[in-house]
Amino acid sequence: MGIQKQGSLTINTKVIKYEGNVKIQAGSATRAGYPQVNGSLVVVEDISTNISKITVPVRVTSESNKTFDEFYNNDDNNIITFRDKNYSGCFMEVLPEREDLEVVEYIFLGNPEA
Repeated sequence: MGIQKQGSLTINTKVIKYEGNVKIQAGSATRAGYPQVNGSLVVVEDISTNISKITVPVRVTSESNKTFDEFYNNDDNNIITFRDKNYSGCFMEVLPEREDLEVVEYIFLGNPEA
């Protein structure tokens, strides 16, 4: 088995160097089934869970702090591309605690894959 390469990651067309693994929880509606009197099943979707979560591990430096502060201040106008998938309307709920030279996880929420 060959060595796997890191997938390319860009945020707003800026290439991001990350350490570890980018984690993506794809957004999808939650489905619930309700049996009816006649025996059939009605499926209902809750679209409030239809949001993607993208976690990016990055080494803390003054440059990475500046870059991710800009993404945070950009509200929900960030576009994340990881490998061949695009996520639009991405935003960070909060800036994480950052310790110099440690790896921190930046968590973005956004629209499901486009």
